[in-house]
Amino acid sequence: MVKSVLIPGWGEANLGYEKNSRFFLHSETILVVSCLSAYKMAQVKENEYIAYANEHAGAENINDRRYWVDIGNYDSNYAFDEEHLRMRDGKEGQWSSYPWYWEGSDTRRKRFEKMRINSDKLFFTGRFLIGGIILNHIISGIDALYLSRIIDEKSYSISPKVEYINNNIRYLLSLKIDI
Repeated sequence: MVKSVLIPGWGEANLGYEKNSRFFLHSETILVVSCLSAYKMAQVKENEYIAYANEHAGAENINDRRYWVDIGNYDSNYAFDEEHLRMRDGKEGQWSSYPWYWEGSDTRRKRFEKMRINSDKLFFTGRFLIGGIILNHIISGIDALYLSRIIDEKSYSISPKVEYINNNIRYLLSLKIDI
């Protein structure tokens, strides 16, 4: 069981269940490759939307996710400040050191927002696939434990038995051990 928790399919292979072993190993390979691909594509998309915002809004490259969300929601840092002054939440001036202004129409800002959301979706997909990898390890461990117990079950069995003798009922347990 421990082997299958570490590397899915390893415990099944040791028990002689090659089909189960291949299934868990192939599942692991697909999940890991998909996870790495999702994170890599998310990084590529993130670099694209940052470059797009630098080019069309003069945004600076800072490592604050909230900054990029706000850039997608407001035409400029001044529009951001105006709205937060009205809401009186104390966030006005938050991005005064990192100004931005979307050139031209609203379409560039909306395109940027779609690019950022697509990148976030890919990051979320990567996290979801990590959950799948963990689940694959757990299920493979459970499968290996189940298969090992099936093999052990062949050596003994317990079965209930009911007998009727002279209008009396006897309940018995029968234990058979193969040595």
